[in-house]
Amino acid sequence: MILGATNATTPSSDPPNLAQEQKKTSDTPTKTDDKSQYHKDVTADDKKARKAAKAAEKKARAEKSVANKAAAASGNVQQQQKKSDQPAKEKPSSDSKASSTVNKKNISQENQQLADVTDQLAAKMEKLVIEQDNKDNGELKSSIKKNTGNVRHMNNVMMPSAVHFELPIDQVKVVASDSDEGVATDIESTAITQLDDATCLANIHPAFLALLAKAELEKFPDSETACIKFIEAFKEFLRDWTAEREKNRSDAATYGHDLDLAIRPQLAHLTQNGHWPLPFALGNTVRLLKRTIKKLEDSTNARCEETLQLYLEDTLAINFTHAYKAISQLLIRKIQQFKKVIVFDWCPVVNYVLLEARKQIPEMQVTVIDALPNGRGTLHVNSFIDRGYSVQYTTMKGSSWGCRHSAVLILGCSAIFANGAVAAQKGALAAVMCANRFNIPVIVVAEHFKFIDKGHVNQRVALLGRQNIEFIQSDLVTAVVTDLRVLGPTSAPAVLKAKALTDLA
Repeated sequence: MILGATNATTPSSDPPNLAQEQKKTSDTPTKTDDKSQYHKDVTADDKKARKAAKAAEKKARAEKSVANKAAAASGNVQQQQKKSDQPAKEKPSSDSKASSTVNKKNISQENQQLADVTDQLAAKMEKLVIEQDNKDNGELKSSIKKNTGNVRHMNNVMMPSAVHFELPIDQVKVVASDSDEGVATDIESTAITQLDDATCLANIHPAFLALLAKAELEKFPDSETACIKFIEAFKEFLRDWTAEREKNRSDAATYGHDLDLAIRPQLAHLTQNGHWPLPFALGNTVRLLKRTIKKLEDSTNARCEETLQLYLEDTLAINFTHAYKAISQLLIRKIQQFKKVIVFDWCPVVNYVLLEARKQIPEMQVTVIDALPNGRGTLHVNSFIDRGYSVQYTTMKGSSWGCRHSAVLILGCSAIFANGAVAAQKGALAAVMCANRFNIPVIVVAEHFKFIDKGHVNQRVALLGRQNIEFIQSDLVTAVVTDLRVLGPTSAPAVLKAKALTDLA
C-alpha cells in the first residue's frame, strides 16, 4: 500500500469464491424440487387415507338409509329422531362438499318422513283399544284414552303424558287412602287363586300340632314331661289313624309298614324337618317304638292297634312309675346314712325320691341350689312347702355354704353317654366341683332310657328349646343310681346292652 492506494485483488482469489457460491446454489433445493419430492413421499399414504374415508362415509350413509327405512316401518320414532340428528351435527369433510349437499337433502326428506310417521302414530294411539278375553276372571276391557289437554313434546313428537285404564267392578280396584283400613275396604273383590303353602300342615295330626305349640310356650320343664306328652299324643294319633284305615278296609299285613311311613311327617314337624334333634330320652323312646311297629304281625288292624296301645301303656309304667319307685328304694338307703342332702336345679325323679325319703326320714334336711334366682329349683321348694316340709334355698353364690352344711349331692341329668360322661343343666359342673372341694359324694340319678350310645350333644333340641347343657366327667361322679341297680358311670355300656338301646340291637 503506497500513498493510500490499495492493491488490486488477485485473480487467483476469485475462482475459489465463485466455486463456493456455485456449490451453495447447487446444494440448496428449489421449490419445484421440494414439491416433486413431497408428492413422491406423501401422496401414496394420503390417497389411501382419503379412499378409506370416502368408503367409510359411503358405507355409513348406506347403513343409515337402511336403518331409517326399517325404523320408519316399525314406528320407532325416537330412535330415528336421534339418528337423524347425528348427521346434522357432523361436519362434512373438505374433500366432499358436493356429497354434503346431497346428505342435507336426504336428511330433510327423512325428517319429513318421520313427521308423517309421527302423525300416523298419534292418530293410531287415539283409536287404540286393548281387548282381552279372560274366562276365569271375566272379560277385561281396557281402553287407553289420550289426554289432549296435557301433552308433552319430545323430539318434535307429540306423546300423551297420562294413560287411564278403565276396569270393571269385578276386578281388583285399589284406591289410595290415608290408612290401611281404607285400602282394604276399597278392594271390592279379588280374583287371585291361593297357592298351597310349602309348609302345609294337612298331614299333621292335631295332637302333634298341640304338642309342638305347648313346647313353644315352654310348658315342658324337663325331658321326662316331653316323653310323657309325646306318648299321649301318639296314642291319640294311633286311634284316629287306625279308624281311618278300617274305614278304607286296608290290609292288616301292611299295617306296620304304613304306620312307619305315617309317623314320619309327624316327627318331621316336631323336629322342624330334622333341623333340631329330639331330646336324648325321647330319641330312645321313638327308636324303641319304631322297632315295635316293624315287628307287628297281627291279623287285623284292630289287633295291631291294641298291641301298640298296650306297648305304650307299658312304656309309661316301666319308664316312669316303676323306674321312679325302684330308684327311690335304692337311693333312700343312701340318704339314711347322710341325713343332709343338697340338690341342684330341677329333676322330677329327684323330687320324687326326696318326697319319699322325707316321709321315711323326718329329720332329713334338704338344701336346693338354683342356677338363677327364682329358677327351676323353686319347683322343689314349692313341692316341699305344699306338703308342710321345711327346705333351704340358695343360688350359685351360696353353693359353698350349702355344700359345707350338707353330706351328699344328688344330681339329675339329661343323658349319660357311653363313656360315662353326664349331660346336666348348666351350672351343675360348678356344684359338682364345689362338692368335691368339701369331699361330698356326688350321686347322679338316671332312668335307663336316658343312657345313649352317642358321644356328641347338641346345645338345642326339639320340644325343649335351647338347653344350656354341660358335661360332667365320669371321674367327678361317685355313683349312678338307675332303676336297675347302683353302678359306676363307666358301666353305662352294660345298661345300653341290657335295655337294647344301641343301634345294633
